[in-house]
This record gives sequence, C-alpha cells and structure tokens, in this order.
Amino acid sequence: MAVQYRASKYLEGIGDTGIGTDNHFGEVNLQEVQKVCNTMVSDICRVYGCDDPEKLVPEALIKNNVVKAQMAEWLFTAIDLLNHCCLPLMSSARKTIENLQEEKICDQGTVIELQKKLISKKDEELGLVSQTVQKELKTYSSALQQSCSTALSPKNIASAVKTITKEEDRTKEVVVFGVEEETDECVTTKVSSILEQLDEKPRITGCRRIGQRATGESKKRPIIFSVKSTDIVYQILRKSKRLKDIEGYKTVYISPNRTQEERISRQKLVNELKAKRLSDPSGRYFIRKGEIVKADN
Repeated sequence: MAVQYRASKYLEGIGDTGIGTDNHFGEVNLQEVQKVCNTMVSDICRVYGCDDPEKLVPEALIKNNVVKAQMAEWLFTAIDLLNHCCLPLMSSARKTIENLQEEKICDQGTVIELQKKLISKKDEELGLVSQTVQKELKTYSSALQQSCSTALSPKNIASAVKTITKEEDRTKEVVVFGVEEETDECVTTKVSSILEQLDEKPRITGCRRIGQRATGESKKRPIIFSVKSTDIVYQILRKSKRLKDIEGYKTVYISPNRTQEERISRQKLVNELKAKRLSDPSGRYFIRKGEIVKADN
C-alpha cells in the first residue's frame, strides 16, 4: 500500500504513490527523498549559521531565536521520512536478502547433485576404458610372447649384435678417393701424408684399398681407413674441403663410409646439384645436411 503523507512543505515534492507500493523503491523515489533531505538540512544550517551539517550537534541546536513551530516541522519531516521511507526499505531489503540466501542454498544443492552425476558418469567411462585397455593388453601380450620367442633366438641376437657393431665401426671410418695406386705401396703412409695437409695426425687403426683391381687397369681404387672416434672423423671431414686448393691433392676427395643406400641417395643429390649448376651458372649451390642449398649472394 502506498504511503500517505501529511502536510509539510518539505514533503510536498514526494508523490503519494511509488514509495512502499509492492515493496518497490525506485531511483525516482530515491531522488525525491534526497531532495527533501538536502533542502531541510540546508534550511537548518542557514537558520543556525552553520556551514557544515556535521557541526549540527545537540549543543549547537539550542537557540532561543528558533521558533518551536519550525523545530516541529523539521522533526515531523525527519520522523515521516524515517517511518515511511527508511524503515520500510530496510524491511524490504531484509526480506530480499533472506530470499536470495534461500535461492543460493537451493542452487548449491543443485550444483552438488550435478557434480555427483558428473563424477558417476566419469567413473562409468573410466571403467569402460579400463576394460578396453585390459583387453588390448592381453591381446598385445599374447602377440608379443609369440614374436619374442622368434626374435630372441640366439641366431637373431647374434645377427643384431653383428649389425650394430658393424654400424658403429662404420662411423669411425673414412674413405679417400683419387689417390694414385702403385705396386708395393704403403697406403697408411699415403693417408697420413694427406691428413698432414689438414693439420690432422690421428692414430690410424686400419687402412686398405677396397675393390678388385683388374690387370692393366689404371683406375684408382678408394682407400678406407679407421680412427679411434667419430669426433676425429668429423674433424677430418670438416677440413677436407681444403684439399681442392692444395697443389698435388686437388683431385683427392674424402667422404664418410656410407652404406649402399646412403651412397645411392648421395649420388642422386650430386646429380641434382650438377643439374642446378648447369641451369643456373650464376648461382652457388652446395649440399648441406642431405639437401641442395643455394648460397646467398
């Protein structure tokens, strides 16, 4: 029910409806009440000659020149605003807060139920996954046992060890092309002489010509030699490009000991490199990390 106001010059601006209707207190109502309060406080300060409402303490309000009628109107207006605006609004706010708290408790219960359903669903899915994994593991274990019985035979193990050892030895070997071949030659001495041109004096653990030489053939068979570590091989290969600028060694070429597949792949790259250089004579092409690269000008 809307609040009905009695006569007061301060309360004339406040309408008869709005405040208190259906527990509604809108922005317009707030502005009207603020206007009444500001007007009344301004009049009180003017009458008492006070520039700050905070100074309107009881001791300052005792003035003989202020008529009782004026004091009564101020008091009536303050009581009216308190009873018909402030207190109803506080009561309404309390009810609203209680309703919100109840809604919050209800929502929390709903969230808890949803969480329980979600956990139950996840447990169900995990159970299905666990069953599937166990089934697959059994199948894999059975297949693995069958394959291991063959793969781990003594013959296969010996073959694997031999392959690994051979591959490891290959990484410590270097092949030299273009070295003159002579009767009763010492290939180790020839290799040492080449390496000295590169400022390398490694210990050579094995050195020989590879391939069969036919009678009367002038072809220079490659020389393969071994060193103690792959680091030494890397140093030799890194410096081998210097030979093309050294008199007497310009036709000598050094490369790692590649497998058959690696040699085929390397030859393919070399052929592609030659084609690139023919089609683009002004460009500088070279092989780096298994790819043909063009140098920046």
